[in-house]
Amino acid sequence: MIPFVLFHRFIPPFVRNAITALCLLLGTSIGVCAETAPPATLLIPNDLHALAPSGPQVATHGRFEFVPVTGQPFAEALRAETVHRPAYPWDVQLDVRTISAVKKGDTLWLGLDARRTKTLQETGEALVEVIFEQAALPHQKLLERAISFGPQWSQARIPFTADRDAAAGELKVTLRLGYNPQTLELGALTLLNYGPSVTPSSLPRTDTAYEGSEPDHPWRAAAATRIEKVRKGDLAIQVNDSKGRPVEGAVVEVRMKRHAFAFGTAIQSARIAGEQADTPDNIRYRETIERNFNKVVIENDIKWPAWTNTPGGGHVPREVVLRALDWFREREIPVRGHVMVWPSWRYTPKFLRLLEKEPDTLRATVLGHIAEQTAILGTRLAEWDVINEAYAHHDLIDILGREAMADWFRAARAGAPKPVLFYNDYIMFSGEGPGSPSQHFYDTIRFLVDQGAPIGGIGEQGHFGGSPPPPMKVLATFDRFAAFGLPIQISEFDIDTSDEELQVAYTRDFLTAAFSHPSVTGVMSWGFWAGSHWKPRAAFWAKDWTLRPNGKVFLDLIQREWWTNANLKTDANGRAVVRGFCGEYEITVSSGDSQAARVRVNLPNAGTAIEVVAGKTK
Repeated sequence: MIPFVLFHRFIPPFVRNAITALCLLLGTSIGVCAETAPPATLLIPNDLHALAPSGPQVATHGRFEFVPVTGQPFAEALRAETVHRPAYPWDVQLDVRTISAVKKGDTLWLGLDARRTKTLQETGEALVEVIFEQAALPHQKLLERAISFGPQWSQARIPFTADRDAAAGELKVTLRLGYNPQTLELGALTLLNYGPSVTPSSLPRTDTAYEGSEPDHPWRAAAATRIEKVRKGDLAIQVNDSKGRPVEGAVVEVRMKRHAFAFGTAIQSARIAGEQADTPDNIRYRETIERNFNKVVIENDIKWPAWTNTPGGGHVPREVVLRALDWFREREIPVRGHVMVWPSWRYTPKFLRLLEKEPDTLRATVLGHIAEQTAILGTRLAEWDVINEAYAHHDLIDILGREAMADWFRAARAGAPKPVLFYNDYIMFSGEGPGSPSQHFYDTIRFLVDQGAPIGGIGEQGHFGGSPPPPMKVLATFDRFAAFGLPIQISEFDIDTSDEELQVAYTRDFLTAAFSHPSVTGVMSWGFWAGSHWKPRAAFWAKDWTLRPNGKVFLDLIQREWWTNANLKTDANGRAVVRGFCGEYEITVSSGDSQAARVRVNLPNAGTAIEVVAGKTK
């Protein structure tokens, strides 16, 4: 063992500080740790006093003080109390900026010691979300992890890889605390940089999990039972000869071609039909869509500012949008529209705010936009988000009144009789009970239904990070919203987290929960390729088109586990039966030397029967 004095004498200060911090967090002797810990650089001050309270509501909802601690490697702790639950987790938080540079590919290690002393969380724990992100907008995240602490001191250890370069001070550690009332004591917070030569797997780590992630949790068996019941149907194939006599021993090949359940993605029209559509990436982009998705949604190109080509609107020429729609129609891939009215000044054309003091003109202008857009696109879209995010973006509603929302739906239906009309938001799983965002979502749907608005579906975006809702809560929330009798669609699904294991596990579990619920009709991913994704880390395919682990689990589910192919032979009555996942099938029947007969059939949940004449192709 290296003597402690020699350890301090001959190891450079920045290394000594890093090793000391690591040893304290691991609860290990500094002498022992010095022999085994690789060199590292401190990325944040090794002092909790460097943490600064932040967040829009921190003064109202947060209290902070230092308290003495005994029996731990640290002598004091930072007590962080969330007095009242704020609207958002980031309303109460603690921040500290980096003091050293980071290079892309560096292995980083974050350690946190904490315990809860009080909590109103149902689990009896206190919750903190640890974020490592850009200090300035757009706050791109290198790490996002939710951690729960019980009454005993415990350690969270998170190794991860930096995905960008950043100078000292350009990044920050943020501890989000804006949850149910709780008191959390923080004993140590350290962030170390081991450089590119140390692998994350070689460093200490604690596994993260969410309630219901256990392989044997009861929700899984219940979901499997529902999937068998609501996502499958019996396909009965009767094979006769040209005279109507049953053919025994005919070979029947059943091949699934497309799901009835929507597994879709957001797309960019320019990559489908723009001037650069024939680049290698855009060709691969289209091929990937055709091969893996059965519905798409236009990500940005028909939002009001883009559609009218106003400054900052991200304009794509309308003729490109229309050509893209033609491309999808030729391939029988339905398209969702997004969005007619995003009711805030921020997401509407800038000229609209000039009408802030003229409500009648403002009302007429919005209705005029709906009429103009539906006249062009009304027959081309299968679904359409009429309103988006009225919980957080409601400037127009504040002026025109809630009744305007129902008027927008009626105007949309008048101009576009065909599409299913949706209300879309992102807060279905955010809290519960009076005053919660989820309750606001529910009340908005209730209001639209009571007003007689022609709403045909509920869109929940489904954007998740490092603290996703447990599958049981997801299912219970689906149950609650299903009472409206409207289809529910996950409209913008992604999981943006640096924890790859969590991302993979929750992709499987969330898709399973959604697929198992009878009121859910589809899951639309908000992009699929890192080269064209608003949160590249969440994409199924990397920028070089490598399939990522979360993409693999996605394809494993929709193309293998939830996919039906079968090779059968008819019985003495000329009959063959298979229970398959609902969707479109091609059936090929061969008998003796006769020409193989091929037919297409759609299999609904109620099942279907089809007659095939051996030797004939329909």
